[in-house]
Amino acid sequence: MPVRTIGEVPYLNALYYPDKKAIVDPPQEFTWAQVNERVNRLANGLIGMGCRKGERIAILSYNSPQFIETIFACAKAGLIYVPLNFRLSLDEMKYILNDSTPTTLIFGGQLVEVASALREDFPLRFVSMAEDLGWARGYEALLRSGSAAEPSEALAAEDDPAEIFYTSGTTGFSKGVVHTHRARLKGALNCVIDGELNFDDIYLLNVPALCHAAGWVWVLANSMVGGSIVISRLRGFDPEVILRTVEDRSITNLQMVPLTIMELIDFADKGKYDLSSLRMIFYATAPMPAAPLRKALSLFGNIFMQPYGLTETGPNVTCLRKKQHSIEGLSDETAAKRLRSCGRPCCGVYVKLVDENGREVPPHTVGEIVVKSTDMMTCYWNNEEQTEKTLRDGWLYTGDLATYDEDHFFYLVDRKKDMIISGGLNIYPAEVERVIHEHPAVAQCAVIGVPDERWGEAVKALVVLGSERQTSEDEIINFCKRNLAGYKKPRSVEFVSELPRNPQGKILKKVLRERYWAGRERKI
Repeated sequence: MPVRTIGEVPYLNALYYPDKKAIVDPPQEFTWAQVNERVNRLANGLIGMGCRKGERIAILSYNSPQFIETIFACAKAGLIYVPLNFRLSLDEMKYILNDSTPTTLIFGGQLVEVASALREDFPLRFVSMAEDLGWARGYEALLRSGSAAEPSEALAAEDDPAEIFYTSGTTGFSKGVVHTHRARLKGALNCVIDGELNFDDIYLLNVPALCHAAGWVWVLANSMVGGSIVISRLRGFDPEVILRTVEDRSITNLQMVPLTIMELIDFADKGKYDLSSLRMIFYATAPMPAAPLRKALSLFGNIFMQPYGLTETGPNVTCLRKKQHSIEGLSDETAAKRLRSCGRPCCGVYVKLVDENGREVPPHTVGEIVVKSTDMMTCYWNNEEQTEKTLRDGWLYTGDLATYDEDHFFYLVDRKKDMIISGGLNIYPAEVERVIHEHPAVAQCAVIGVPDERWGEAVKALVVLGSERQTSEDEIINFCKRNLAGYKKPRSVEFVSELPRNPQGKILKKVLRERYWAGRERKI
């Protein structure tokens, strides 16, 4: 019988590989039998606490074994997990809680102050992954209260909603992306196929965090094959620590963003570490410049893969697999083109490019990427208008523009939507603009992404001041920092007398971007 729900993954691993190392969080180590028992106890503990099928459970934590256990426990109990990005401002978290209406918040011990602040406005059940706090029940105590037996099979079904991952929205507010158990498992299965994952793999969970769909889906994929997960508690990126961990823990799989790969190259080049266990580095979220990618291939060998996708798509749409990174024997022109590609469609994913009238375009013609698969989201939570705009006639409209060739390799060209990807993190200009417009000195503003050698793209704000108003670049940046997650704040602010607009009054961001992106083949 095939796996139907996410909660069956730890159950089957405990059944077939009970003593296999599952999660390593130095110095702690858990086997699959131990993980499954803890997951069962947590699921039954949540049910005993009053949680009922279909309720939302918010999770606020850094990467940890408890985060993984909580997701699996929610899946077994028929609950819908809602990860909160710990980088968000308090107001952004409050918006998500108001929208998703969870009954319980489970939070990490290092985020007690944030949870306490949220408690003032939300009468939820609180569970602390650290000790009992009086107002928050202790995680381990909750586990002890629950039975080790499997929860009832009737609590979750494959087409039930499993998760809501909030992604920044072009409207300026986050949208809750809903995936069923079936969709998330299919998305993870594509990771297994494209990454050629196997039982002996040891995956280092460093970036992205589990509060991102891309972080969770690869943990699930490695779990589906009975692999092991090593958790890095780094808050940022330290290449020396990563390489030492690869050597000490015989890591086979790493997930990175182009920025961190470029930083890794400088350390790996020293030949100081034994990296012979590494068999795959997969990178995503931003384009990888050709020169450092070629250097990475020469240093590490042909172990790279690049998936492309969105939170909404499950996530992977296309993938440039390891063997497709092989450029040996190709002409310089062909090799350069291949490495610019985001690959071919993943298993069971229909991909086509359409023009503004929805007509499919031929090869070498720019069109919007639209997708159809069982991996896709069901809807945006509580947002019928945006759901109808994104899901049309069974196809998901991504807002990303691309071309493809006769071999069905796809090439990203630009972003129809205005999303900025800086250091592997998604930033929507509308969110930043909404905050800047609240500054009393600002009359108009536009936020764009500009090229940045370190971050890929950097957030830039172009601001028109109000009559007889004054402010400074530092003041605008600090104002944003106080009201947004730190990574969303502008890295530069330019004051202008006016912003270019079309006859309908819409700001022409393409015009604004042109002078920064001029001469570059890719504008993404």
